[in-house]
Amino acid sequence: MGKPDGIIILVIWQFFAALFSLAGILIMLLFFLPAVAWLYDYARTGAIWGLSIFLFFICTYFAASIAGGIGLLSGRKYGRLASLYQAAVSLILFPLGTAAGIFGLIYLNRPDAKQYFRKT
Repeated sequence: MGKPDGIIILVIWQFFAALFSLAGILIMLLFFLPAVAWLYDYARTGAIWGLSIFLFFICTYFAASIAGGIGLLSGRKYGRLASLYQAAVSLILFPLGTAAGIFGLIYLNRPDAKQYFRKT
């Protein structure tokens, strides 16, 4: 049994999302984090906390995208779970992320997609 077309579409979305989240991580580390040095007192503390929390979430999104893409390509169960997490988080990334997240959540919960991941 070959890979279903929906899986290929989701793999493309996973790596596309990983690429852009990696770009976001690099932009934050190269531009925003050094700019914190110019802030004073409470502003610096708040900026560091805010950037740290945002960086944590974007790093987990990146990791879920990579794990989901690799897992979907190999047909592993962890790929389906990571893709479900990534699709759920993508819902807040309007408009492309919302469309891809809805497609991912619906497609990965279909019986034929679940059966594809049971065979491995």
